Amino acid sequence: MADPARWERLPDESAKAYQAFRAYRDLGVTRSLAQVASSLAHALRYVEKWSATFDWVARVQAWDDESHRVEDVERLNALRSMHANHWRAGRAAMRKALLALESLPVDSIPAGAAARLLELGARLERSTLTVSVEDLQGIAPDPGEDPWERIARELTAATTGP
Repeated sequence: MADPARWERLPDESAKAYQAFRAYRDLGVTRSLAQVASSLAHALRYVEKWSATFDWVARVQAWDDESHRVEDVERLNALRSMHANHWRAGRAAMRKALLALESLPVDSIPAGAAARLLELGARLERSTLTVSVEDLQGIAPDPGEDPWERIARELTAATTGP
């Protein structure tokens, strides 16, 4: 994790210089010193001096890197949550299909409807159980690897730690 002090106010940085740095930092990828000078009504030469003196480029890079790291963690957590929801939905669909098949006389349920629900539930449950962390992260798995062995390794790693 990056040192948060990189983008916080430096000990010898004036309030005006830090305000200008924050404005620069918050402009995003289209940031420029001229934009900061214009938006805060400071002379461009002061903004340029503050930028050089207080290493704005490196500090903003540290800020951007940390922001992207946090976004990546949030995205991965959202993917994991979605994966768990899809797994539960697949299991619920399977239960409903099995209940329908068990509780109805064979000749009272359209065979196609029961078969389709069973097929959809099985497909959703299977697809969510065979998706690895690598797949969720967009990393291509080893094509020669057995997905069941990969899942067993991941489950073992998750329960025993790194």
